[in-house]
Amino acid sequence: MPVVTVNWWSGVDGTGRRELVEEVTRTVSRIARCPESAVTVLIQDVERSHWGSGGEVVEDR
Repeated sequence: MPVVTVNWWSGVDGTGRRELVEEVTRTVSRIARCPESAVTVLIQDVERSHWGSGGEVVEDR
């Protein structure tokens, strides 16, 4: 039972979330050779103020 966690910036609408879950599920199911019903996708929204990259907080760029 594959579990995929996606961390991304908060603010993506419901349509974007649905599309992400559908695409990730299809891809993981194909590669892992398991039924789509066995794939779990967790989406975690992260505020830009809590996200760092390249030694900086992203919202400070």
